[in-house]
Amino acid sequence: MKKNKKDDIRHIYNASLFNITDLDVLLHETLKQTRELLNAEAGSIYIKDKEELGFNVFQNDTLTYEEIYKQFYTLKDFKLPISEKEKYLAVESLISKKIIIIDDVYNATEYDFLGVKEFDKKFNYKTHSIITAPLIHPITNKGLGVVQILNKIKGDEYSAFDEKDKNLLSMVCSYIALSVSKAKQDVVKLKELNDKLLDNNKNLEKRVKEEILKNEKKSAFIYNQSKMASMGEMIGNIAHQWRQPLNAISTITSGLQLNIEYGKISKEEISSKLNQVVETTVHLSQTVDDFRNFYQVNKETEVFNLAATVQKCISILDATLSCNEIKTVLNLDVSIKITGLKNEFTQSIINMIVNAKDALLQTTKLTQSRYVFIDIYKHNEEVYIKIRDNAGGIKEDVLSKVFEQHFSTKNEEGNGIGLFMSKQIIHEHMNGELSAKNVDFEYENKSFRGAEFMIVLN
Repeated sequence: MKKNKKDDIRHIYNASLFNITDLDVLLHETLKQTRELLNAEAGSIYIKDKEELGFNVFQNDTLTYEEIYKQFYTLKDFKLPISEKEKYLAVESLISKKIIIIDDVYNATEYDFLGVKEFDKKFNYKTHSIITAPLIHPITNKGLGVVQILNKIKGDEYSAFDEKDKNLLSMVCSYIALSVSKAKQDVVKLKELNDKLLDNNKNLEKRVKEEILKNEKKSAFIYNQSKMASMGEMIGNIAHQWRQPLNAISTITSGLQLNIEYGKISKEEISSKLNQVVETTVHLSQTVDDFRNFYQVNKETEVFNLAATVQKCISILDATLSCNEIKTVLNLDVSIKITGLKNEFTQSIINMIVNAKDALLQTTKLTQSRYVFIDIYKHNEEVYIKIRDNAGGIKEDVLSKVFEQHFSTKNEEGNGIGLFMSKQIIHEHMNGELSAKNVDFEYENKSFRGAEFMIVLN
């Protein structure tokens, strides 16, 4: 005997349904195919959630998509308490684990058919027969939900569901239960993964904030260390800067006092000597202003002349450079102006000049030529500041480490903060690049080798 396609449930159910992880999509697809198998006009699926049956899927071939949507929206929060099995047909089917057939809804008195008659009235529809089947997992025997199929059509007329429909629906529901069980497990796993991902994101965000705060504190600490190290240098520079003017004041006033005592000086000479003292004290006052401005905390960007700033750095270090017989050779484009943190930029330049000074003291004798070369120029819209010395260069095995924090070639005398801080300032606050290399060059017909620090500002 040839088997009718509608008697064979394989055409509506295959392994591909196990790959559907979206529960609503799965329920819509299985309900559609189940209705086709039973020649039914409408249907719905309820899924068990704790102690209630929730309304999940609704289909009706006689309604428009808009009407179906409105009905679903009305019923989407509709719940059937499992404790009231005598009241609701779907609950009775789930609890008893039996397929229940109602031939005529309007003549049946066993259940309230809550919502069915209201629905019929609202959409001018007529519900005739209902077959309700529980979704029971064939292995665990757990009830997962209920399928309700409405209005079987035979030819052009409505007819009651029969025993054959019951058997077919029984087999289909076993397959649906397996698919629903897997889909619900996938949903739970997906939710767990999503919750875990959210937790990880929150933890990551927290760790990022903590690391940013740590780095900010570390940067502030390093910057303060650098300032303190530079302050030590500056105190020595102040002493050098002031020694000669103070000696001059002492010499002028001593000579003036002696000449006054012996009456060997005119009013014009006294006035001239006092003017020299005033000029010298003005120089001392200017020196104090230079150092005060250098240590002033100013985090606002400003437009400043690059050549003038570099010359100010040299004037701050002039006494130290002069007493160590270090000459500065300048080739500065005085027209170049940049925008940035002037005091921090000044510190980075001073750090590099001091680094060159220390290298010259380590490698060259006082009787040898000692130079620091500084060039400022513009090329292809980029500004270049080049600082060179003739100290013989940096050892190749440590050249790549000179900008590392706490790395120093000065043994106990150095803390390694200066060049590290200079790179931080140029990179993070000036939007520039700072690099170092060894170069061979000539000056006044003599060949030299030394370290070259290059700042490139965009």
